[in-house]
Amino acid sequence: MANPIRPSLYTVPFGEDLCAATVSAILSHHAGNPLGLIETVIFLPNNRAIRSLTEAFVRRAAPGLLLPRMVAVGDLALDEALGPLIDPLGAPQDIPPVIPPMQRLLLLTELVRKHRTAKGSTVSATEALRLARYLADVIDELEIEQIRFTRFDAIKPEDDMAVHWQSSYAQLLEMVPEYDAQLKALQLLGPAARRNLLLANVTQAFRSSPPQYLVVAAGISTAAPAIAALLKQIALLPQSMVVLPAADLAMDDAYWDRLGPHAHEEGDTARKQSHETHPQFHLKLLLDRMGFQRSEITSLAANEGTVSTAITSIFCLADETEHWRDLASAHKRLPHVRMLTAQDSAEEARAIAVLVREALEVPEQRIAVITPDREIALRTAAQLKRWNIHVDDSAGTPLIDTPQGTLIMALARGFEDNFAPVSLLAIAKHPLVKFGEERLAWLEQARHLDMILRGPNSGIGLAATGKRIDEWHANERNNSHPPSPEFAEWWNGFAATLRRIDDAAKGSFAEILTSLHTAASQLTNDIIWKGASGRQLSEFLSELLLHNLSSLGKPQRDGMASVLTELLDKQAVRAPYGGHPRVAIYGLLEARLQQADLLICAGLNEGSWPQLPQPDPWLAPRIRRELGLAAPERNIGLSAHDLASALGAKQVILTRAKRDRSGPTVASRFVMRITAFLGKAMIQDNLTCAMVRKWETPSAAVKYPRPAPMPSADQRSVSLSVTDFDRLKADPFAFYAAKILRLKSLDAVDAEPGPAWRGTIVHDILEAWTKQDKNDPAKLLKRAEGLLNNPAVHPMLRALWQPRIADGLRWVAEKTQELQSEGRDILAAEATGYTEIGGVRIKGRADRIDSLPAGGLAIVDYKTGAAPKGKQVSAGYALQLGLIGLMAQEGGISGVLGKPEAFEYWSLAKGQGQSSFGHHSSPVAAKETKNKILASSFTEFAHDQALEVIADLITGVQAFVAKKYPEYAPYADYDQLMRYEEWNGREPVSDEHADGDMA
Repeated sequence: MANPIRPSLYTVPFGEDLCAATVSAILSHHAGNPLGLIETVIFLPNNRAIRSLTEAFVRRAAPGLLLPRMVAVGDLALDEALGPLIDPLGAPQDIPPVIPPMQRLLLLTELVRKHRTAKGSTVSATEALRLARYLADVIDELEIEQIRFTRFDAIKPEDDMAVHWQSSYAQLLEMVPEYDAQLKALQLLGPAARRNLLLANVTQAFRSSPPQYLVVAAGISTAAPAIAALLKQIALLPQSMVVLPAADLAMDDAYWDRLGPHAHEEGDTARKQSHETHPQFHLKLLLDRMGFQRSEITSLAANEGTVSTAITSIFCLADETEHWRDLASAHKRLPHVRMLTAQDSAEEARAIAVLVREALEVPEQRIAVITPDREIALRTAAQLKRWNIHVDDSAGTPLIDTPQGTLIMALARGFEDNFAPVSLLAIAKHPLVKFGEERLAWLEQARHLDMILRGPNSGIGLAATGKRIDEWHANERNNSHPPSPEFAEWWNGFAATLRRIDDAAKGSFAEILTSLHTAASQLTNDIIWKGASGRQLSEFLSELLLHNLSSLGKPQRDGMASVLTELLDKQAVRAPYGGHPRVAIYGLLEARLQQADLLICAGLNEGSWPQLPQPDPWLAPRIRRELGLAAPERNIGLSAHDLASALGAKQVILTRAKRDRSGPTVASRFVMRITAFLGKAMIQDNLTCAMVRKWETPSAAVKYPRPAPMPSADQRSVSLSVTDFDRLKADPFAFYAAKILRLKSLDAVDAEPGPAWRGTIVHDILEAWTKQDKNDPAKLLKRAEGLLNNPAVHPMLRALWQPRIADGLRWVAEKTQELQSEGRDILAAEATGYTEIGGVRIKGRADRIDSLPAGGLAIVDYKTGAAPKGKQVSAGYALQLGLIGLMAQEGGISGVLGKPEAFEYWSLAKGQGQSSFGHHSSPVAAKETKNKILASSFTEFAHDQALEVIADLITGVQAFVAKKYPEYAPYADYDQLMRYEEWNGREPVSDEHADGDMA
């Protein structure tokens, strides 16, 4: 009887570099024949593994060698790209080609939309694309596991299953056969189905004609039946090696059997649970499907030591943790592992960068940062650039986050929101737009457009923006920011480019995408298509335009950006070689095949490592179990295996942050296990974070005094208006910044309409009502409705403010009629006036001036909010009414002359104790009171208060102190400029300030 063939199964223990160990074994095999490498075939999980193994060969290349042939079989369960991942070795030529990924996605999207619509549901293009991706994943899983549709169709959902699960399952039963029928008609195959055929052909070729060269399979842990069959056949070849990643050879046999998978007979009530979250489960499943025992595996390392025992104990099943207390202390130590806990993810990235920089001081030491958190990877790479250390992230950069991707998305968002101001400026200021010699001139015009678009929006679309530009230039108040002569030509050219996208709104998806492509080319002079990211984006759009996009339905303008985002999803740009030779950033998949002298495992929080299981919108968990598909929790076991492998490295640092951008975080369950297992033996790294905080904090606290600039007499000679005196007296520095330095406080682009906006529209309405409508009450409300019905006004704002403004204006009309019936007439509205105080010319604008029945004048100021109180006026503030009265009294207002006797605020808000909008009040009184001054002396009082301030600051030599009287300086426009937070509360209160408070 012939002896059974022992399979060539190998593994590397925790912490060993699988690529390095595999390369060493291959080179040892060909020690007497270096040219034998040419014939060697190595099967690897994916294309990134080929790169890792190539680097391992290069490190052993002295004096030189020829690389073997490397083939990627793919790992679809880990979201690897689909496609013909292996060359059809010996495969018949009649195997149909694979369906292109984009064509497949669009085909499934059409099926989703068709069946959802048939069920009476409406589904957007974005939602259809998302569901189509999940549907593709389900089909891939079924094909990978070689589950026949007859079995799939035989499972009937129970009556107690949620309605949405029953509906999704019913749709799936209809869509899968239809999808298969369409593929058959197209003479194409799904990626997983075609890969199964290719792998089966390779397996059969190896079985019927065993190759006489070395065949190696390394790092493959996927237990797909086709892959398991291939690995089994490779292991039985005369010259072969199957290297499994970190199989635990020391685990007790009974414990190993408990992991599963367990077969269940019909009617079997004692169902054994498979422990899919255990780090060894996927290897146990693979060995079972290969038909081999763990005892047939040989370790490529001499011995595993106590570290492997500790790692195995840490990741044991939950009910086995009680045996931790029985372990000897020598087996409960990981002296090469330390834990670093940062306050937030930014500090974590800085700490990792410091650790990497420190480790580079050791010659030839290799450092790897392993993290599934792409944000941590990006932050770390950015921090390392402080020392000119450029590191490539092996997981790549999402195409949508590259400059090319952000520009195409900016154009799509602009199209979506009719080129609203924010989107318009995002396009104009994008770093790729007019890149090169034209950039500086382009930005000069873009900055002028930025100035124009500040404040609330006044229209929708490019035409409205053009009208706003014309109005802005026609307003004499904007003469301080004149346009360059080329601005009109610049704007017309920019708008014409974007208008081509606008014109495509009524067309198809293809026409819209073509217009985006054309606009991007024109705006960047084709720079957008250069480089790795540009080429990938160009190929993506070109491929997309080759397909029939009618499956996405009729394009909706307000969903274009989300559709493009969904289409660009999963597109990643991987940098070519050129990063630092001794530093790498790996995702979990890349880290499985290689090690380094120092491993930094970052982002160890729940939801990141391990990642939360993603729900399947098509198959309920119970149906997935009955079909034999992987549970969503299996990825937790893979993440645990990744961390267990990393813990065996020479030096390991585990890092996490207590907070990230979403809020407080929870430590990973793996960190909690390690901490619980090691107890006081867990080494904490507190020094690095402390060093980072000290590094980021100034060496000495810098104290800034309260600003008090002293401009020259010529600089103090500025124009004044009646509204300047509050700021000049209470916060001289703010006046200095606004009037002398001419630093204008800018509104945000496309800002929410605020009090100033409400005040402006109310004043405009009342001015037109007085001058054009002759105070007709019926016409006042029509004017308000016409303004607020502008499409540019946000519906929420219209709903909130139209009733208030309408009720307030109704009160103004009624009050005006009432006073007119008593003999009071309107003399002037929005009239400009002048006066001179202390040799300085003062300008003012009267909202309204009435003539009283008994003679004299009433000065009226409209307010949309609360009016100033008498106490504020008596303290020397809110002098506007008094100064306007002074102008009228001196004949400084055209067509008005008389003695002011009444000073009134007409507010459209509710008064104290009122239920309706609209009330009037006065800051003065006929008789002097504690908080109000006499009406008859108000103009003199205002003159004296203004003269005092002018003599001190305009014609005088006093300093412009910041926040001199903060209780009367509520505005914070210049607080950052005066570094308010850095000196506020750190200075003694001056006597002058104290006197001002008492006033």
